[in-house]
Amino acid sequence: MKDEKDGKKESWEDLFWEPHKYNERIKFKSGTYLHSICPHCDKELTKKQSLILEVVNPDNEIGIVELSPYLDSFEKTTNIKLPEGKVVKDLRCPKCHESLIVKKQRCGLCDSKVASFLVSTSSIKVPFFICTRSGCTWHAISTEDENQILLDSSDEW
Repeated sequence: MKDEKDGKKESWEDLFWEPHKYNERIKFKSGTYLHSICPHCDKELTKKQSLILEVVNPDNEIGIVELSPYLDSFEKTTNIKLPEGKVVKDLRCPKCHESLIVKKQRCGLCDSKVASFLVSTSSIKVPFFICTRSGCTWHAISTEDENQILLDSSDEW
């Protein structure tokens, strides 16, 4: 099978694979650096090798939590006590101090409240959800955005 225009051999996929929106999605692979942006003020939340958020712990102490900006890397450091297994009271943008908590959504693993910010690796920004319980590794994008982006950890493939 040769293409007459450029003499290149065509694969069976080129000949028989029908284009479909699911074939054209961007895939976020594990370890991808995610630029994180506040949905309220549109300021960058990532600085160097950290995603920086303001946090309110169960004792109402306000501090900073630094999360890994890499997909599926769950490293964190903080300047206040965040007990493992406890839900934080709030996660906020460190620039505008607006809450990132999503009221009508819950964690897919432990049913805790979730926070959301925008992530981008190229030209599109999508809401990214994380659990607010210390130690829970649940994260997701909306079902609407799954039409454009596929997380490497998705069960779909």
